[in-house]
Amino acid sequence: MKNLLSAISLTIILSLTSCNGKTSAALENTSANGKVKIKISATRGNVFDPFKTEIAVKAYNFKEGKLLLEVIAGDLNNDNVKFNWTDSSNCVITIEEADKHIRSFQLIASESQVQLAEI
Repeated sequence: MKNLLSAISLTIILSLTSCNGKTSAALENTSANGKVKIKISATRGNVFDPFKTEIAVKAYNFKEGKLLLEVIAGDLNNDNVKFNWTDSSNCVITIEEADKHIRSFQLIASESQVQLAEI
């Protein structure tokens, strides 16, 4: 009986703590000239799963391109996701994960090309 009560208590505690965690996030950023737009959206089933993350880029007249990845973080927000534009065509996106590991992505977007890759 004591083990059953412990198991029930643990289940309730885990259920309550998972209600406080984020299971989705969305961020957007646009180049200075307004021609390049980056959208980051992320979802997960519960707070213990990694975020299934999509980085979408719409640039000039190109079809929207997407990069899919998993990110282990408590949240994705302006504190751990940074957009560093060197000019209107070049941006380094950094995402800091829960273990302080930094993931970096290079975006090159001009009228003639669009490239996005993890570096």
